[in-house]
Amino acid sequence: MSLQIYIIRRILFAIPLILGITVVSFIIANAVPADPINANLPQNALNDPELVAAFRERWGLDKSPVEQYFIYLGNLLQGDLGVSIKTKNPILEDIQQFLPATIELATVSIVVGLTMGISFGVVSAVWRNSIIDYLVRIFALIGVSFPVFLLALIGLTVFHAELGWVAGPGRLSFLVDDPPQVTGWFTIDSLLAGEWETFWDALSHLILPSLVLGSFVSGIIARITRSSLLEELNADYIRTARSKGLHERVVIVKHALSNALIPVVTIIGLLYGNLLAGAVLTESIFAWPGLGRYVFRASTSQDFPAIMGVSMLIALIYVAVNFLVDILYYFLDPRIRLK
Repeated sequence: MSLQIYIIRRILFAIPLILGITVVSFIIANAVPADPINANLPQNALNDPELVAAFRERWGLDKSPVEQYFIYLGNLLQGDLGVSIKTKNPILEDIQQFLPATIELATVSIVVGLTMGISFGVVSAVWRNSIIDYLVRIFALIGVSFPVFLLALIGLTVFHAELGWVAGPGRLSFLVDDPPQVTGWFTIDSLLAGEWETFWDALSHLILPSLVLGSFVSGIIARITRSSLLEELNADYIRTARSKGLHERVVIVKHALSNALIPVVTIIGLLYGNLLAGAVLTESIFAWPGLGRYVFRASTSQDFPAIMGVSMLIALIYVAVNFLVDILYYFLDPRIRLK
């Protein structure tokens, strides 16, 4: 199968998937037993039937759920995610404001998690049942089971409040101005602008939340890497490679690890999509102005248009990330090219 046909098949499969997601997310959002009128109108306005009726008409709440869905779907096909009830801004503009911070945090976190997880997983598999293996397995277990919000609070208390090694909450210090926006990543934008003081300040604020999220991610990646690599190290082709006199490092890295990466790539795609969807608790604790905090505010105010818009964005993120994972499969696993 050629790469072009493989990509076309994946795109055709994604179209009904995205359509189904719009239906499910709309049903879930409208099944919530809450009224946005009570959350967004002041108490004195709730007693005025004309104001309540005008609010319902303004936000399309006077129409049936079926009509609301098809209006939403029609706007979505035109690239319109609607207007937020809370901020009164187009949801696309709100997302453009909050999404770059989440992408920056998620990308650095997944890089940290990948570096730690794959390294620890390989070490644990190579020195199986040694003291190093037990330590790595304990670390992975703690990383997976330890609550992320508690780790964030401990990190802030120890490394910021007590030791002062890293900066506190937020993306920049209070007296530091935002760099000229190009990508929305403060670290990249400050480098492009040549503002080194802003870069180091942004990096200092980024270290702790990325380590917190990266620790959770690395625990999962380390466990999958270890189990997958152990399976490959017991395969017949590995014994053949060793019998040919190849160096153990070549056998592990070039032969075993390359084949063991397929399940690792799968979980990496899911984890990165999850991080991009917004780590609500982590972003709230670190006052990180990302998508997670935006979703939390929309949920507490029953801002259904914003909830629907972000849900659609999250769904597209997962579809896009898994599409990229499928493309990586094509290059990592030769069996896919034979189907």
